[in-house]
Amino acid sequence: MQIITGYRENNAGTLITETVSHINSGCTMNQKNSVMICGFGVSGKAAARLAGYLGKHIVLVDENNSREMRDQAAEIKKQYPCEMELYFSWTPEITLPRCETAVMSPGIRRGTPLFQTAEQSAGKVISELEFAFSHITCPIAAITGTNGKTTTTELTTALLKASAIRAESAGNIGHALSDCAIEVLEQRVKYLVVEVSSFQIDTISKFPECPAAILNIASDHIDRHGGMDAYAATKFRIFASSPEAPPETRIINSSLMDCKNRFLPPELPMTTFSATDPRADFTLENGIIRFRGREILPFAESRLKGVHNAENIMAALALVRALLGEDAIFASCVKEAIRAFQPDAHRMEVFLEKNGVRYINDSKATNPHAVNAAVGTFADGRNIILILGGLDKDMDFTELEKSLPHIRQAFLIGQCKEKIHEAIARKVKCKMSSSLESAVKDACSIAEAGDCVMLSPATASMDMFKNYAERGNRFKEIVTELLAPKEQ
Repeated sequence: MQIITGYRENNAGTLITETVSHINSGCTMNQKNSVMICGFGVSGKAAARLAGYLGKHIVLVDENNSREMRDQAAEIKKQYPCEMELYFSWTPEITLPRCETAVMSPGIRRGTPLFQTAEQSAGKVISELEFAFSHITCPIAAITGTNGKTTTTELTTALLKASAIRAESAGNIGHALSDCAIEVLEQRVKYLVVEVSSFQIDTISKFPECPAAILNIASDHIDRHGGMDAYAATKFRIFASSPEAPPETRIINSSLMDCKNRFLPPELPMTTFSATDPRADFTLENGIIRFRGREILPFAESRLKGVHNAENIMAALALVRALLGEDAIFASCVKEAIRAFQPDAHRMEVFLEKNGVRYINDSKATNPHAVNAAVGTFADGRNIILILGGLDKDMDFTELEKSLPHIRQAFLIGQCKEKIHEAIARKVKCKMSSSLESAVKDACSIAEAGDCVMLSPATASMDMFKNYAERGNRFKEIVTELLAPKEQ
């Protein structure tokens, strides 16, 4: 059985499939110009495109194998003048060639057989993010945190574009940084705003010196990091390369200052923001977003809702200040961009209102902290009918405690519904549902004027769906079908 395939050109220049024995015997590789890319998902494909653009010898490794994967590899080989070897259906028994660098996709954990084999086969192991950063020369802003990363990344990019800057959002937001690196090298993009997940930071040896913001830190991905301390330490590594940089480039929520002092020198100055702490540099005072007392704009003029989004706006403004200077955050074009900014789908998305009931798709809320923010935004007494549950990430669902007074009933779905039931059922009425369809049907049947039927799962989606977007779209479809006028 052929378990590894590779693409080589035949005499006619056509990509053909060969067995590994043919590859290894017929392919001479310059180790100093070689890149092993481990994992051929979104990040891996982008890293392969960048490696091809740079003329590297590419070794693709993935434990999976499909015709689609092979076709996508062939397309990269066709697009760029590079040598390529494929080790698909990889198992630990298969020896990998020596390479200068191994680029790890964020889904491959340290300690796994593939990660360990890459460490033995390559001179250094880096993340896709670090591989891309090493070829980017334009100004960068980086954003991490448990929640709000995508909103803040997109808003920061919008503010830069409003300031006549050719900027692009990249990273964990879904536009791989390696693809953006090609755009930078081709001078199509001048500034990058990068959303960075804890998984991506985890495999970075040294984060580049650039303006960076930590929005918040709450329980999430504990199954990956092993505990809150390790998770928080990973987030603060985003500042590790900038002890000499000016304080405006290190931006955090003021609630994280005590946490920061555990991982960075206490005397290291920061720029802070907060919707509740008047001592912060960026504040929300009587509904006005201010910088050190100077008014920027009323928060109510934004389309974003909830105090957490006021803090996301402050973080975006702080990054613009670090990149363009203080005057930029008071410019009328920046204020207008904040007013015009449309929040991301699947995050507190009010997609339907009927008979006085609002239907809210908050599928991107994959941890209790995000659910609390959503419930706090829409709560009006005990008016929330909540659908939650999915794939557990070893999180503490008792953190939902602050939301429970506002929840009329909770419908629990997915792999961890019993765990959530145990955490909250003593204080709120719960029903365990067999499917999202069943939960939505029951939730809609009890909704009254003034209620909000909200999907805010507090969990990952992969036990039932491909991703949070598929989950959110399915929720909207079910609600729309249930509430559609019946034909007579």
